[in-house]
Amino acid sequence: MVATVIVPLLVLGIIVVIHEFGHFAVAKLFKIRVDTFSVGFGPRVLGFRRGDTDYRISAFPLGGYVRMAGENPTDTVTGASDEFLSKPRWQRFLVAAAGPAMNMVLAVALLTGLFMYGTEVPAYSEGVAVIGGIEKGSPADAAGIQVGDRIVAIDGKNEPNWQDVDARILTNANRPVPVVVSRDGKTLQLSLTPVPQGPSEVGYAGIRPHLQETNVIARIVEGTPAATVGLQPGDAITAVNGTEFKNQSGAEIRNSIRAISEDHEPFPVTFLRNGEVHTVQVTRMEKEGERIVGIEFVRPTILIHESFGPALNRSIYQNVEYGALIFQVLKKLVTREVSVKSVDGPIGIVRQAGQSYQAGFGPLLMLIAMISLNLGLMNLLPIPILDGGVMLLLILEGLRGEDLSMAIKERIFQFSFVFLLTLMAFVLYSDVIKLLPS
Repeated sequence: MVATVIVPLLVLGIIVVIHEFGHFAVAKLFKIRVDTFSVGFGPRVLGFRRGDTDYRISAFPLGGYVRMAGENPTDTVTGASDEFLSKPRWQRFLVAAAGPAMNMVLAVALLTGLFMYGTEVPAYSEGVAVIGGIEKGSPADAAGIQVGDRIVAIDGKNEPNWQDVDARILTNANRPVPVVVSRDGKTLQLSLTPVPQGPSEVGYAGIRPHLQETNVIARIVEGTPAATVGLQPGDAITAVNGTEFKNQSGAEIRNSIRAISEDHEPFPVTFLRNGEVHTVQVTRMEKEGERIVGIEFVRPTILIHESFGPALNRSIYQNVEYGALIFQVLKKLVTREVSVKSVDGPIGIVRQAGQSYQAGFGPLLMLIAMISLNLGLMNLLPIPILDGGVMLLLILEGLRGEDLSMAIKERIFQFSFVFLLTLMAFVLYSDVIKLLPS
């Protein structure tokens, strides 16, 4: 209940309140009358009135709005000095821009605070991207990429880390992606074409990062031999089939298990638990052409704990990178280079929020920052019913030297409203389809 309902509603509520507060604060600064400040849409559930404003929580919490006097073309405009249309265009422009701006400020502030507080990230995600594994028959295998290759550039991004690599693979299904790798001192120009995978049809290449795994078990896969014999997360494997491991490397242990012939099954696995030595007899199972026992090892992490300046710089960099990725995806959606299924709607966001909550405080905070930035940038799109559309109309009116007629504004508003409703219905349909069995 907490992960699936309460947390997602809180996440969306925080982001919407911050966005609408931006409009509200600047409107109040310019003495524009605000009739309603609502978290959610639909019928009023509860709230209070202070001054001219009704502060409310409405029945449908996936959104929110601020209603200013004389703001909409359908409103009755009296020409009073506290109405939206009575204010200079530059003031109306700033009111419209304040919502998206607050979302961007929130995204930067959240990540800055997280990096100052301290958060752990996988060690492989920092620094250069080195290939640690390739799935046989995968797009990466077909492209000629090999284990040990260092990715020098991918899709125009030089010296990428794994986050950069993953982003460009996910957003380029069925599209050739130029990849430059360094191998044995030589630079090779390759072309990688990710294939669509999963309900969202995001790109998949079949490459894994070089992981420096420890000998400590992080997870036991349900229904596998490791679960049957009672191995547990936290156990440290010290020997397999009589061979002791001095380097305590997860990769070395995995390779040793692979190398055992079927004639030697079951084989002994020795491990430490709470300082005591235990041994169990294990038999492997067949899965995807490989004989496994079903254990995943702990991967080293790096603690990011920085002072304000470096934390702010890191936050701005990540937000700029993610913002650029959003615009790339939008462009590819328009040109039909990526599937609309790759875009998550409200249901997808709720699911992600629940998963992030279960993963911990850091992932949840990162998700809130990403959604906030996404909302801010989406609202800058030049669709008249959105903030970006309001800003565009104000610029056009400024160039004309006079406001558009209320009749024209009303038609634009109605068309934009229908367009957004149609788009939302399509996104919700896509969300539901992704929840259904294949």
